[in-house]
Amino acid sequence: MGSINKIITESLLKEKKVSDDRHSESNTIKFFLGIIAFAIIVIFLKELKSIFIPLTFALFMSFMFQPFIRFLQKRKIPLMINIILIVIIILFLFTALGTVIYTSVSSFVTDFPKYEKQITSMVSSYITKFEIPAEQVKSYLQNKVNWLQMAERLSLSKIVSGTMGNFIDFFIKLLLTVAFMVFILLERSRMFKSVEKVVSENGVLHFGRFLNDIETQIKTYVINKTLISLATGLVSMFFIAIFRIDFVVMSGLLIFILNYIPNIGSIVASAFPILICFVQYGFSWQLIAITTTLIAIQMTIGNFVEPKVMGTGLKLSPIIVLISLIFWYWVWGPVGMILAVPITSAINLVLKEIPSMKVVSALISSD
Repeated sequence: MGSINKIITESLLKEKKVSDDRHSESNTIKFFLGIIAFAIIVIFLKELKSIFIPLTFALFMSFMFQPFIRFLQKRKIPLMINIILIVIIILFLFTALGTVIYTSVSSFVTDFPKYEKQITSMVSSYITKFEIPAEQVKSYLQNKVNWLQMAERLSLSKIVSGTMGNFIDFFIKLLLTVAFMVFILLERSRMFKSVEKVVSENGVLHFGRFLNDIETQIKTYVINKTLISLATGLVSMFFIAIFRIDFVVMSGLLIFILNYIPNIGSIVASAFPILICFVQYGFSWQLIAITTTLIAIQMTIGNFVEPKVMGTGLKLSPIIVLISLIFWYWVWGPVGMILAVPITSAINLVLKEIPSMKVVSALISSD
């Protein structure tokens, strides 16, 4: 009897070991399939970014305008009229912003040649001050630099036409974004109900609560970030104007737009007025004053004002924010850096609802 029990026990142990081995192999296969799927998705996102960037903006805007749509629907206004109103608002806001940007860039391109004398004078003074062999520099500039090619690249007509091309490209992408958003809003109810039915049957997540969480986080982040960026740009413009530094509007726009890139955007944008001040006044009290002032503004708003306004924010770890900035810049360029934080936050919300991914979500989250 004992030998029979021993045989049965050994058989059960063997079966358990085989089962564990199969489970381990299955997990390994799933892991590598996940890596392959991730790589394929990234390649698609990178290669088809002209489609996916407007689609992502459209998806975020559909979440942003959803409270406004619910407000109008409560007053018995048809969905189509709501969408037409939203399209008009978006086209007006983005066209106005694009026009201001284009005008500022064109003004900068037109006015910048007047700094040629200052730049030449500064270079000459530094050659003398640091005892740089002027003849060798002159010989290098004459013999090594292809001035015709450089003049062609830096010609005003080329820059203006390039700026105009970028403006047209921006407007086309804006129209594509609006078209995507219209279809998302029209199909939102039916599409999300179908998805909710599938994920509810699989027991993955509560789709309605998940959508509400995404809507709340995106709305809170965009509104607060816009107010903070606007305040940073306006305060910076005020001091730039006080110190009589040129291109005030251009500097303010750069600070406002790049402030959407966490941690590094506003610092990069502040370099523009500092550089203009340096070209305009050289090493002077204005340069020291504007550098100190802009750094103080960035540190005050970034370390004190923004944490209070944003609250707990999107609950992402700082290192994850940095990694996501690098990753999305590689995938979508500067636009990817602007979208990096809300995209990562949305992914984190999905991971929280999947039991097997909660460990990954814990690594991403800051709490």
